[in-house]
Amino acid sequence: MNIKALISEIRFKSGLSLKLNENDIVVVIGPNNSGKSAALKDMLAALRDGIPGVVLESVTITRLTPLSELERDLDPYVGANDQINVQNHSFPKSVLAHWWEGPRRPVGPFLVERIVSNLSTRERLADCDPPPPFDRRQGFSATHPFQHFFKDDALEARASDLFRRAFKKDFIIHRGASVNIPAYIGGRPKVLPDEDRISGSYLDRLEALDKLETQGDGMRSFASILGRTLAESKPILLIDEPEAFLHPPQARLIADIIAAESTERQTFIATHSREILQGLLGNHAARVSVVRLTRTASGGSAVHLPSADIAALWKDPILRFSNVLDGLFHEAVVVTEADADCRFYESLAQCTTPSGQLPDIHYTYSGGKDRLPVVVKALRKLGVPVATIADFDLLNNETPLSLIVEAHGGDWSAIKPNWEAVKKTVEQSSTFVGADQFKTQMTDLLKLIPSGTAVEKSILSRIKSLARNASPWDHAKRSGLTSLPNGEPTRRAKALLADLNAIGVFVVPDGEMEGFCRDVSGHGPRWVEDVLKLDLATDETLANARRFMGEVVTHLNGKLV
Repeated sequence: MNIKALISEIRFKSGLSLKLNENDIVVVIGPNNSGKSAALKDMLAALRDGIPGVVLESVTITRLTPLSELERDLDPYVGANDQINVQNHSFPKSVLAHWWEGPRRPVGPFLVERIVSNLSTRERLADCDPPPPFDRRQGFSATHPFQHFFKDDALEARASDLFRRAFKKDFIIHRGASVNIPAYIGGRPKVLPDEDRISGSYLDRLEALDKLETQGDGMRSFASILGRTLAESKPILLIDEPEAFLHPPQARLIADIIAAESTERQTFIATHSREILQGLLGNHAARVSVVRLTRTASGGSAVHLPSADIAALWKDPILRFSNVLDGLFHEAVVVTEADADCRFYESLAQCTTPSGQLPDIHYTYSGGKDRLPVVVKALRKLGVPVATIADFDLLNNETPLSLIVEAHGGDWSAIKPNWEAVKKTVEQSSTFVGADQFKTQMTDLLKLIPSGTAVEKSILSRIKSLARNASPWDHAKRSGLTSLPNGEPTRRAKALLADLNAIGVFVVPDGEMEGFCRDVSGHGPRWVEDVLKLDLATDETLANARRFMGEVVTHLNGKLV
């Protein structure tokens, strides 16, 4: 009995309304305790009983199979007083019309089992227990994937091929058991010329393998999702945390399988895994949309990113291959320019923020200033609070600074006057080497290099020093606000940094990360490695760093109220 139906609309309690198509993949994400699993439970309860849930207000279902077809398929099970008795369900035939008419009416307990595959974590683990035998002649008799594999050799072989990709082992159904239908894993025994798959000698070799039911949670969970996805034709699939118990490569694989095998059904997935997102988006981005849930003191919210936007974001290599997407599963994100910056600022926040005041922050990096607006824009589209931390030389160029401001929702035209004043002050500084002097000194240094030999280290150092002194912004990056004259220039610079801080852009006032502690030598990862040996919570040289990171955390906490 194949019943066709689709969820045409979902309304969240926060006000979000989703219009859906019949092969959509909707991924529900968010921080811990944001309501991801509850959303799937609400969906099932709304379809079965019409009850509003914790996260969802209502679910609208469109019935595609005619009522007359349902009644025809159930006629063999109609008994006395027009009572239908089938698979532990008993109900009057007249109830079918009530269940199957009206888009906002629930479909009832019997029909919901025919149109929804509900794969919670608990049910997946129990799914690998061997099911009982079934009657091939009864249309409702086979309800378990193993029973369908028992009936269909080709379907079992397909499942085994996919299972082998994950675990390097075959998946084999035992066809000779009379009490139940177990599954085994290992190298598939060959059927010899005088055997078939119920021959005693063949079964002896099969039973020497491991039973699936005795294996670890990851293997059983994978097998359950694989089985339900391949063997069932129900039009709606709900999967809670498919990544549970799986290693990252297996999580990506099962997500790809779910999408590839669900082209004629709707799929709703609650996940806390970047790997699941990657597996779904790898080959199926056009069908995937994302709903991000959050829960704050003022209530919950839901933000939807349609499939077209998801597909566009997925084309960006920074978002596709970095850990940026992990930020979707946290309360907030801090974006920096480099990985070493992430390590320092994360350690600083953890050591200096009072217990209970530090939100669940994900730290990621863009790989350069030009990529910052791309990362910020992608995260904010899904309602993720973001703070950007960058060195003082971010103020050097209008682009990417203006793009970063706009990505944070700021008004560049309001910020631009102070920025222009700061830029003019920095570039009129007399502390750097002008163009003519730079060319003369560089020419003199190049003359010191003999032909046909390696360049001496001392000369390379002098060239690097000259290059640094040729740019006023190199000096500004090393010194930050102290590189500016007192009075109006410093006042304008502080006003500019305050305006940027208000929208979530935090420019290091000491110039660069290393400027917070000049007592430690080195740069980048080496500096971070040494500075982390200090007491971050009390060391006097890091007072400015603690104050700066406190402002970042305060800003993010304000976004979570």
